[in-house]
Amino acid sequence: MNLRQSGSTHGFWSPLARWIDGHSAAMAGWFRFAAWPSVCILSAFRFAFLTADFPNDSPWMIDQAKFTDEGWWGSAAVAHALTGRWYVRGDYNPAVALPVWPTLLGAIFHFSGVSLVAARALNVSISLATLVLVFFLVRRFTAKSSTTALLAVLLLAASPFAFAFSRLAILDSLVVFEFCLALFAASFAARGRLWPLALVSLTITAMMLTKTTAAMLLAAIFVMTFSALGRKPSDFMRAAVAVVVVPGALLKGYEGLVSAMGYAADYKYFFSVNAMPEIDWPHALDTLGLFFQDCIWVDRVLYPAAFVVVVLALIWGQILWRNALFTASWMVIAAQAVFIFSRQDDVAPRYFLVMLAPMAMIVVLAWDAVTVRWRSTGARGPLAAAALLGLTMAASLIANATMIGHFLTHRDYDLRDAAAAIEKTVRSEPEQKALILGVSGNQISLMTGIPAINDGFGTEEMAAKVAGYQPGWYLAWNDVASEDQEFLSGFRIVKIASFPVFDDEDRNVLTLYKLVRRDVEQMRTAAPSAR
Repeated sequence: MNLRQSGSTHGFWSPLARWIDGHSAAMAGWFRFAAWPSVCILSAFRFAFLTADFPNDSPWMIDQAKFTDEGWWGSAAVAHALTGRWYVRGDYNPAVALPVWPTLLGAIFHFSGVSLVAARALNVSISLATLVLVFFLVRRFTAKSSTTALLAVLLLAASPFAFAFSRLAILDSLVVFEFCLALFAASFAARGRLWPLALVSLTITAMMLTKTTAAMLLAAIFVMTFSALGRKPSDFMRAAVAVVVVPGALLKGYEGLVSAMGYAADYKYFFSVNAMPEIDWPHALDTLGLFFQDCIWVDRVLYPAAFVVVVLALIWGQILWRNALFTASWMVIAAQAVFIFSRQDDVAPRYFLVMLAPMAMIVVLAWDAVTVRWRSTGARGPLAAAALLGLTMAASLIANATMIGHFLTHRDYDLRDAAAAIEKTVRSEPEQKALILGVSGNQISLMTGIPAINDGFGTEEMAAKVAGYQPGWYLAWNDVASEDQEFLSGFRIVKIASFPVFDDEDRNVLTLYKLVRRDVEQMRTAAPSAR
């Protein structure tokens, strides 16, 4: 129904509705004209200053991925580029269980050599590919409305949360890409059409071999697949086979392959050290309260807007919940909430990253639905809801673009400079073994090309691993931990330099120590007296 034929909008809303109705095509055109260059510029910014530190004093300052995860997840690719062997016996080898990211990174290093910039640029590229998938996903579920799809992409391109974490070479951006790819493939599922189901199965398998917590996203992919097939009882099994049975069989086959190749101990160790903790039920309400508080990490404006959408979903439930993408997006948020709740005190902002794209899609799909309802009925309720959501998204874009601008203009390079100083020190003493031990050793290895082993994880006892590898250097945050003194007892620990890095009080000074073997030192001391 055209608004000019509707008498259901009165008072203040009537002239406003008529004005919007008369200028909607022009406004949509101007929006697209401004939005596409904005998306391109914001996307290009993600490639700028890739050696800069993770932003200090950001809302996500507590996340330890900024000084550990890049090195851990890329350690196999770094080791292969440096030594020709991806596996480091007795050390922490997460690539045994999660081979997808180090395989991609290894392919990049084949051409670039070990490079932090190359690793981060790969992750940025993956995050931008996700924007393309989101565009086509939203367009597919909004009557091919390119304006709504572009709005979703613009919200994600302008997200400082995505900006900060996509510029770290970690697993989460790749998982989000794979999830969106699985949803997109699932949306094409139909009886007699096998390729979407096959692509769903392969993508889920890759997703699980990228990060095991991706299992929380399977329910949403199942709902999308089941909906695309037709939602009949016979379709349930087809969807279950594609989403659960085939990926489960492939993963079981991969586990068997790993065991046959002799890596069973590393595979089991990975899952043991990353096992879910038991839930402290007496403090469950406190944990739940912290979760709702921490959701602000995703977006300071879109997160509150999601509550508005909940109200709209209750009022116009059929319109919104009939949309499979809307339903799947809410299921992602619910499933990830369960995972984060189970982590209790061990919560990192990056765990919330998979919520960002679903949250943006929820808001734009709700805006699209109420806009369509307003145009068909002329009622002022949908018009008011559409205006409120529109203003909310505009506020999000302005606030978030401002924060990205702050990150770009207020950069720190403390970790880069510390890595360069560490590399210079290590290279200047060739008599010391060029092997770094430390929780952030793999991070420095990614930045410098100096080999490293982990002092916190590994299939060997730490004392045996240290005795076997005889590292020449030790990296610690702030100071040598008391529990580390025992496995370092065979060395005299000489403090070389300290580097102020980051804004976390618990870990804000990276300290380099030289490890001098006591037996060698005693032999050198005894040699003159023997002569």
